[in-house]
Order: sequence, then structure tokens, then C-alpha cells
Amino acid sequence: MSSSARNLQRAWVIVPACALGFLIWSDHARVGRVEAVSALQGRAREVDVIEAASPTGYADSQRELIVPEASESSQGWIEQTQQMIAQGELRVRHVDTDNAPAGHDVNAASPYRWWLGLVAWVHHEGTGSPIGLSVERAALYADPVMHVLLLVCAVVLVGWRFGGVAAALVSVGLAALFPLASGFLPGMPDPRGLSDACALGSLLLLLAGMGFGARTALWFMLAGIVGGLGVWVSVGVQVPVTVGIMLGALAMAWAGRRDGRMPAPWRTWAISGGVTVLVGYLAEYSPGYMGSLRLESVHPAYGLAWIGAGELLARAVSRIRREPPVRRPLDGLVIALAVAAVATVPAILWGTHSWGFLAQGPSWARLSPLPGGAEAAGTGAWLMRDGASIAAWATLLPIAALVLAALLIRSQAPLDRALLAFALGPFLVALGFALWELSWWSVVDCAVLALAVAATAGEVSPRGAGAWAAAAALAAALGVAQLLPRGDPGAAVAPSPRESEELVERHLAHWLTRRSGQEGIVVYAPPAETAGLCFFGSLRGIGSFDPDNAAGFGAALNIAAAPTMEEAQGDLQARGIRYLVIPSWDPFFDTFAQRYLDKRFAGRRSFLADELRRFNLPAWLRPVPYQMPVGGGFEGQSVLVFEVVDEQAPAAAAGRLAEYLVETGNPERAAAVAATLRRFPGDVGALAALAQVQDAAGDAAASAAAVDSILVRLRNGGDHFLPWDRRVSLAIVLARAGKIDLAREQATKCFSELTEPRVRSLSTGSLYALLVLGHTFGIGISDPDLRELAPGLLPADLRGRI
Repeated sequence: MSSSARNLQRAWVIVPACALGFLIWSDHARVGRVEAVSALQGRAREVDVIEAASPTGYADSQRELIVPEASESSQGWIEQTQQMIAQGELRVRHVDTDNAPAGHDVNAASPYRWWLGLVAWVHHEGTGSPIGLSVERAALYADPVMHVLLLVCAVVLVGWRFGGVAAALVSVGLAALFPLASGFLPGMPDPRGLSDACALGSLLLLLAGMGFGARTALWFMLAGIVGGLGVWVSVGVQVPVTVGIMLGALAMAWAGRRDGRMPAPWRTWAISGGVTVLVGYLAEYSPGYMGSLRLESVHPAYGLAWIGAGELLARAVSRIRREPPVRRPLDGLVIALAVAAVATVPAILWGTHSWGFLAQGPSWARLSPLPGGAEAAGTGAWLMRDGASIAAWATLLPIAALVLAALLIRSQAPLDRALLAFALGPFLVALGFALWELSWWSVVDCAVLALAVAATAGEVSPRGAGAWAAAAALAAALGVAQLLPRGDPGAAVAPSPRESEELVERHLAHWLTRRSGQEGIVVYAPPAETAGLCFFGSLRGIGSFDPDNAAGFGAALNIAAAPTMEEAQGDLQARGIRYLVIPSWDPFFDTFAQRYLDKRFAGRRSFLADELRRFNLPAWLRPVPYQMPVGGGFEGQSVLVFEVVDEQAPAAAAGRLAEYLVETGNPERAAAVAATLRRFPGDVGALAALAQVQDAAGDAAASAAAVDSILVRLRNGGDHFLPWDRRVSLAIVLARAGKIDLAREQATKCFSELTEPRVRSLSTGSLYALLVLGHTFGIGISDPDLRELAPGLLPADLRGRI
């Protein structure tokens, strides 16, 4: 190597340091953003209550972390990791947060869950925090730490085997290539980054072993093991990458057919990879979950097919290189077994009518997990819609590497030419998948990095290094434009619309858990909100977008599509549903039919949701006033909450609905319910509700007339069989009307009959008014637990007024 070339290699050493610095800085900024948003309004308690025995580390098994983009996948990984640790499991094979009451099996691979648990354990040991809480904190750092480790290991490996220029290119790509570098975001734990790391690692290790030295077999064995781990983590990524490697091996054999070197040990690579897949399958499913033919996750068929394909590949490479054939006994049987092993995968796919490794994952249509990341049915649809955006340029620029490789391949030395030919195989396969699924562009970036290493494997001239530097600088500039953290963390942070919705979901989940006094109550909500409510409040839902929850999602569609209230009631009761939640911002109930049902039913509306929005309620549903937190960017939004209860008497149901409408600031609808209340002139509870409606409407005369009617009924014992919450309403109306003695009498009865379920059943307004009456009349709560519970259910501003 010339003196100028050596100086050039040394100059490139500074690039990895800069790349590492950019990673640390940007991740620190993103962590600050997540922490700032998570500290905003949207808690049932003003101060978090730590509870070491809780699976989440918080009282009531709640969670606090606002996951960027409300990633359902990330929320699920946090939940499953906490469950794994709390139950002392090494694997999570079943969860009951979805598809209540039965729950559903989990097919997601364990390695990423173990990584998240390891980072949580380190945090737990270092800080003494409850391990459940440490999992939530680990979600901020698990992927960034993995990103840093990947960059350091890749730079060391490539620098050792291929020199400073190749190492610098890899460091720039891992830190700034878009969308690859966006797969390791803080607060969004997801195996996407681990899957990309395995894909890149399997390629770099193969390239490192292609010097055909004494340790070639060792490098190929390591590459097979890393590739096998990749299949375990994500068959949808690593299986196509493995096919691309085999195509590259054939191209390399063709390009180096006359160089006289020994062929690469592809049998060693295939056997080590296939055995790793088999070990991964046993570790994941043995002994209780073996025997499934699902090829969407790690399966012995992939290991056997890999070993068989490796045998066929080795023979094909030998034939391409025109090596003298070596006749061995049983050659025909070996080839037949290899073909049968390879055919196992398509045979199972055909027999089970499934897509297997070709099945589209939850984020298949999303280019990047970054906020505002492009979503489309394919690259063509995305480009037709968004045109030549910066994101498009940053994503598509790596295709130029294909052109550059084609220009270089004829001018390279034989070994370098063979390396380039090999690297083109996985690149072309990844590019083909990326045209089909946007999520594959990060894998294209991995293949581009391998291609860049192959292209700079030999001695690089200053002119060639300058060309690579210009290409890397352009790619980095476009990537950094996408990767720079948005906004400034701090007390004045302004949440995005999705973050605002997530803050509401957190507050609502905490509030529902506290109101019910039970963990694991079942709610029915749109799929996106179901995931959020289950995450923040440890509630249980029916339908979510989890790919393992097909049964629950189908049940959610059936409830939404129920043609009658009777049918909806049957489905809700069969699932043990306690609350129905309809947020104003989610269009699920308006679009579910055209998006998920047969085209013949695409125009169907949700009868249940439409009736609830119009407050045409059956006797088994009770509206629950929910007060959204003030501030945080969710002004203008609303959430309807309904509780599934035993059949209510018509007068009680109408009174509760009227008071709900008054408390939620809907006097016009409340006035419409007043006509129903007048149909029960002898019911004291209905009259009390009517008085509140008239008072809210500003009709003092009508309100006084209703109170006079109440007084007549009370003289005749009209409150004898009054439901407890209706008595609370009566006491409030009498106190507001100045009937102090009668109000004290009713309030005394209310406090004497006070129980925990009754306290929790009251709306915020009714509970506050009752406690004010107790304070005014000097009536205390004798039970110390209830005395602490009752004011604790109120928001801080109301609690401070008592």
C-alpha cells in the first residue's frame, strides 16, 4: 500500500467517531422528547404511585410511557416483557389482554423480548427501581444501545478485514442512511432493528470470510449462525435475504470461475444456519407448542430447506466453476433428499393456503417508524402520491449503488469482482421486495452497505475514495434531513395530534381502572384505542390490530356490524364487556365495513355506534360522564363512555341519562330527555333529574315546580324504594333548592348506605356534590378506607375545593 493510500485510510478513522457522536446526540434528544411528552397531563393521579409488587411497577398495574406514534407493536413488546418477568417465564406464548376472555397465543419470537428484559435488568440493578418500571425505562434505551453496538461491531469488523474506507462507509450508513437508521428509535421497542442487524451481520461475515484464508469455514459458520438467528427473529426478512445470498453465491461462482481459488464453504454456512434455526425453534416452542404448520414464524421446515439448499448450492457452484466431478456413493439419494428438504416450505405453504414468510407484517406499508413516516401499498403508490420528496430521494439514492457496482465490476481484480457479484444478489432481492413493501427499504440499505464494502475491499485510490466520500456525504445529508429530532424537549413541549390522543387514552385508562376498582376489566373500543387502553390501564380488550389476534378482531367487527341491539347485547355479554368507549377522533365505526368487510357490505354503518352517539340507549347501558384532562392539545375532542349494567327501570335510566347530559355540557339533548322524564310524575328520582335539567337550562320556574312535586311525593314516602344513586341526586337537588333539612336527611341516608361499589359508581360531579354536602352538614364517612377512597377519585382541582 502506498504512503498516500495509508494516509487516506487513517483520515477515514474520524468518520466513525462522528457517526457515533450523531447517534448519541440524536437519541438523547429523542429520549428527552419522549420523557417530556410522558410528563404532560393525562394521569389519573397527580403523582405516580410506585408499587414494587405490581407487574408494571406502578399501582393499579398502570403504565405511563407515551410511546411515539402510539405504536401498538411497541406497547405489546413492553407488556409481554413485563409479563415474562412477572410470571417468571422465559417465553411468552399466551396473553389475555386481547380477545377477552380467552386471550390468544403469541407467535412473536423471544430474542428481542430477552434483549429488552436484559436492558431492564441492568436498569433495575443500577437504580433499584421495580423491575416492571425498569422495563418501561428500558424501552427508551434498548434499541439505541443496540444501534450503537451494531455500529461499533460493524466498524471494527469491516475496518479489520477491509480497511478504513469501507469502515467509514458502513459507519455513515448505519448512522444516517434512511430509513435503516430510523429502525432503532428510543421509546419504540421493536424487533425491526434486530432483524436488520442480523441481515447485515450475515452479509458482512460472509464478505469477511471470502478472502479464502485458513479461517474461511469459521467465518461462514458464524455467518450461518447470525443468519439463523435472523430467521428466528423474523422469517419475513431473513428468508428472502438468505435466498439473495444464494443467488449472490451463484453470481460469485460465475464471476470467479477462472481464478483457481477454492470454492466458498457453502455447506458449512447452510448447515450452521439450518441447525441454528432448528435450535431456535426448539427454544421457542418446545415442548408444548410444537407441531404447528405456521410458517409465519421460525419453523423446522426453514432449517431443513436451508441445509438442503446449501447442498444443492455447493454442487451448483462446483459445476459453474467447471471443477472435475467427484463421484460419491449415494449421490443420487443426497440430491433427492436435498430437493425434498427445499420443497418442504412451498409444500406446506400450498397445503395450508398461507403466505408464510411472504405474509405482510403489521408495519409492511410504513417506510419508517418516524413521526409522519410515509405509508402506502407499495413504492409505486408512494411515489405517485408524494412525488420527488426529500424522503423519496433519501430512500431511492441507494439504487445508485447498483449502477456504481455495475461500472466497477469489470475493472476490479478477480477477487474484488467476485465479491461485488456476490453482494449484488441480496441487493437485488431486497430491492424487489422493497418495490412491493415499503418496510423493506431498510433491508435494501443493509444490502447497500454490504455492496459498498465489497466495492472498497481492495486498495482504494484517492480518486475512488473521493467519489465514495461524495456519495456518502450526499446520502448522509438526505438521511440526516429525515432523521433530525423534531421539536425541543422541555416543559413547553407541544404534543402532536397523535400524542394528544395518546395522552387522553392514558388518562381514560387510568380513570376507568380507578373507577371500577378492578384490574383487567374488559372494554370495547376501536382497535387502535383498545391497544392503548390495555397498555396504559392493564385493561382487557376484544379487537386489536395484533396479527395474532385474528379471532378478537373478527369479534370486534361482528359487534360493530350487529344489526340490532339485542344481537349486540348478546355479543357484549358473552365477552364480559364492562365498558364501551367511542372516541371522537377514530373513524373505525364509520369505515370498518368498507375496509374490512365483504364488498357486499361495504356501505354498512355501525348500528350500535350510531345509536350510542344519538344516545338512543337500551336499558342495559348506562352513560358514564368522563372529563378529559385540561390542556395537552386535546381540546375539541371527546370520548363517549357507556357501562354495561343490569336492566334499569325506565325512570332511573332516563334520569341517569339526563344528568349525564347536564354534567357533560349538553343541555339541548338533556332538554329532549326531559319529555321522557315527565312521563314519570310519581317517581322522585325522575323529578330530581328533571329539576337538574331545568336548572341547567336556566328555567328557574320549571325547576321550582319540579322541586315542589318532589316535596309532595316525599310527604307520602315517595323515596322509600329509591335507588341509592337517585337518592344522591335527590339530596343534591334539595340542597340547591334551599330545602336544607330535607337535604340533610337524604344525605345522611346516602352516607349511612355508602359502600365501595356505590362510591365508584357515581359520576365525578355527583361524587363531588355528595362530599360537599357531607362537609357542609358535618356528616363523615365512618369507614377509613372509603374515607380515603372517595376524595381520591376526584380530580385535584375538585378535591381541593372540599
